[in-house]
Amino acid sequence: MALAGAIYANFFAHHFLPDLRLALFAAAALLFGRTMVRFRPFRAVRSMPLLLGWLLVALFIWFAAAKLGAWYLLMIISFVLVATLHGGTGQRRASDQAN
Repeated sequence: MALAGAIYANFFAHHFLPDLRLALFAAAALLFGRTMVRFRPFRAVRSMPLLLGWLLVALFIWFAAAKLGAWYLLMIISFVLVATLHGGTGQRRASDQAN
């Protein structure tokens, strides 16, 4: 949550304070570098590094909006907000573990 707050503050503060994007990218790499996400596109459960997932989403948005770094950091904020709203604890439900 602290990283998401810093990213959010940087979106506004970089106009009159130093831009901290590189430090924010480094902090994201330190915090989430080993994190994997699991997803099921059809029947098979697959996994990928979380940072790669955020990068791919940001890349495809960048194709439309030309702001890769900003969208990448926005993905982190969005992920934290959704996880917070849905009570993300990092633990899998019993129904997910059975599959």
